[in-house]
Amino acid sequence: MKRILFIILAASLVLNGAAQTRAQVYMKRIPALPKDSCNVTRASVENFVSGVSAIRDELENEIEGIRESVESNMESNADVAEENVMKQMSQMYGISQADIDKMKNAKNMSEADKQALANKMLSQQANMTMDEVKNLSKMSEAGKQAYTEAYATEAMANAKNNPGQAARNNYAGNLYKTNVSQQAALSKINEINSRIAGLYSSIQNDPEMKKMLDRIQAWNSKLTSMMGIVSDREARVMDSLSLKIKNEQIAYCNRFTPQYRAALRKHIQIVRVSMPDFRNFGEISAETTKAQTGIEMPVEGKELASLEAIAEYLKALQGAYRYKLYYSEDN
Repeated sequence: MKRILFIILAASLVLNGAAQTRAQVYMKRIPALPKDSCNVTRASVENFVSGVSAIRDELENEIEGIRESVESNMESNADVAEENVMKQMSQMYGISQADIDKMKNAKNMSEADKQALANKMLSQQANMTMDEVKNLSKMSEAGKQAYTEAYATEAMANAKNNPGQAARNNYAGNLYKTNVSQQAALSKINEINSRIAGLYSSIQNDPEMKKMLDRIQAWNSKLTSMMGIVSDREARVMDSLSLKIKNEQIAYCNRFTPQYRAALRKHIQIVRVSMPDFRNFGEISAETTKAQTGIEMPVEGKELASLEAIAEYLKALQGAYRYKLYYSEDN
């Protein structure tokens, strides 16, 4: 009995491990934020940065590999995409195979043939001609509204009497809904990224940062210019400058590091709670690609947004010590 329970438990662990996504695996590998980012040795800083850098490099290499896989998949299925696009044209506009063949060789078509085909497509889909479209653009707002209302009434009547037209409208509507869903998901991702960027911009735009760095640079320049054989008085001036630089560097770290650490904590929290949004964007992008081209996106391609979000956090985490300028062991 114990052996059976052990086997069941082991199988469960294997299945759970197999079900993990790449994003989940990398989330678990993210190093914890150091407890102190100012009172540490240079060796500790280098070890931490090296560890984060190794994971980040590994992840970015995987992201690049996935992008290449997605691109290769699209290129190898170019014929499928072309066939699907032509099928869509046929379904949406009710055009014949002969017209599709003409479109494939559009460079050999005369302007008159192009105009005729455009009129045919508009007529099938919207019951309008190119001339009517041009005239519509010249109408007043009141005229456009009246025309639109009349067109809507006519379209409803045609849909009832013409099942084929209704099917084409339905197909176009579904494609439109898919595109709208993708745009909504993309807007959500952009909003998340904007929030994350705002966490750090407030630190970088602090006017006191430039003032402190300018003071440090000025004192360093003066100290460097005094190097060589100096008098006792000059030596005391140099010691005073060195102390000023040290104290300002310590103050710089103490001022900005806590802010940066707070930003990092908020950053990773946003990434964690936004994982469903990143996954949703990947799923919708795959659906849109399939709807537009007929090509199935590789499973790993759906994780790109999630992995890129993790890579961005690792990049920020790599700079956990960016405001530490003074190391006591350097004296």
